[in-house]
Amino acid sequence: MQYDDNLAKFLSKNSNTLYMDFLGQKILILSSLNSKTDKEKVHVFGFEEEYIFKLENTEFKIFNLNDFLNIIRANLDEYKAMNTHFENIIEHKENILLKGNLIKNFLKKSFILKQKINKNLKNLSLFNEALNLLAESSPHKKALRSLIFGANIALKNSKEILTRLNELHLLINAIKNERINQSLYFLSVLSAIFLPLNLIVGFFGMNTNGLFLNGNKNATWYIFTLICLILVLGLIVYYKKRKKELEFDDKITKKSNK
Repeated sequence: MQYDDNLAKFLSKNSNTLYMDFLGQKILILSSLNSKTDKEKVHVFGFEEEYIFKLENTEFKIFNLNDFLNIIRANLDEYKAMNTHFENIIEHKENILLKGNLIKNFLKKSFILKQKINKNLKNLSLFNEALNLLAESSPHKKALRSLIFGANIALKNSKEILTRLNELHLLINAIKNERINQSLYFLSVLSAIFLPLNLIVGFFGMNTNGLFLNGNKNATWYIFTLICLILVLGLIVYYKKRKKELEFDDKITKKSNK
């Protein structure tokens, strides 16, 4: 394996994980972000027949197969650790919602989290693609098989995490909309109850002669009774409608009790 100016220029411009044939040389670039230090690690390998070479400074040196597999495994473990971290965050948010609480600044926080998950998903996709391309032309395909299988599972898991976050986002919006609708419904019921009361008060508050019940000594009690009846009737209608709204598993619970 030779390290020349063309390869040096290419590596200086590209640090993404990939496997390619560069000017007749088979090159593998492994790039990963250390989740503990947030520092990017880049390993460059070359391949000739069954031999593996690792770029150290400006020279390709023969590299042991087991050490090569360990570096790939370490990269895969980093991606898995990031997936686990994202899963724990989403599970924590889901538990908050299950307790009936809302999450403060969720839209902003979920956007940042989504960006991180997408970045990890992109890196995993490149990693998985590079391993598959390497295995197609490598005599070490059997040794790479388990790592490729692990990369496929990690990639699938990363996509599922992103789906869970999107579903959580939809659920938050649905809960907020439901609370707004309930508030509007309650205000509508109050308006329906107090509108007749306002009309009654306005009518009997007019400064005119010959009002209805004018001069009747029990008129105040008649009006008070009418107002109470309107209030009671409005509350009865409201609670009857609320009673028709069943919980998700109410019917199942009732059938099982029978």
